Amino acid sequence: MQPWNIAHRGGAQLMPENTLAAFADAVARGCDGAELDVQRTADGRIVVHHDFRLKADLARKDGAWLTEPGPRIKDLTGDELRHFDVGTARPGSDYARTHPLLKPLDAPVPSLEEVMTLVGRGFKLFVELKCDGSDDSADPVALADAVHEICAGRDNILFVGFDWRALARIRRCDPGAQCWFTTDRLSGDARPVIESIATAGGQGWFAHFADATPDNIATARAAGLKVGAWTVNETADMRRLMDLDAICTDRPDLLAGLL
Repeated sequence: MQPWNIAHRGGAQLMPENTLAAFADAVARGCDGAELDVQRTADGRIVVHHDFRLKADLARKDGAWLTEPGPRIKDLTGDELRHFDVGTARPGSDYARTHPLLKPLDAPVPSLEEVMTLVGRGFKLFVELKCDGSDDSADPVALADAVHEICAGRDNILFVGFDWRALARIRRCDPGAQCWFTTDRLSGDARPVIESIATAGGQGWFAHFADATPDNIATARAAGLKVGAWTVNETADMRRLMDLDAICTDRPDLLAGLL
């Protein structure tokens, strides 16, 4: 067995994150799938974007980069969001320095439907329901309901997320939905967390890569869970995690070389 090669945000160190260009590149590279982040706009559309607000130094409007975090995704209509481009980092910015392989592109924020149409049914999508308890977030139940309506009947979709309320809603809408519960870096014993995921009906544990230790992996699998890790960008960590079910990485090219 070898892990699925899952391109994080489409391979965020190689192509502009969460864009159609990134997902097309992940397909062309032969990745098994991609992870993406979904949010709900003011008019109820489901779009693919990580931050609750448009990113400074990455989002542009009329050719000018935002110099501070922009409007909230949930406050913009889908048409208003289309006026922004997220394909090119501002030269000299922190984002550009930490993503040196990116080439400038023109790329709007895509809808989830556009990504699904692009990749087809044979390519896995780890759909992260991007929500939390903050004012910037969309309502987790409304987000889950809208996402489920789009994804219903697609067996290449796995739902992930840190806000387990949204995953629980997906499970209520569709008991057969594949839900891998995401955790941030844990500070203590992972066993109670793993048990909670299994009790909630999850099919997988989507762990911070540092928590994917042999003992924790064995515990999760004994509970009937698959195990994936995020975000694994160093080859030494990739080698250590080769017995996982999925590795999510900004550098799917490096992982492909090891597989």
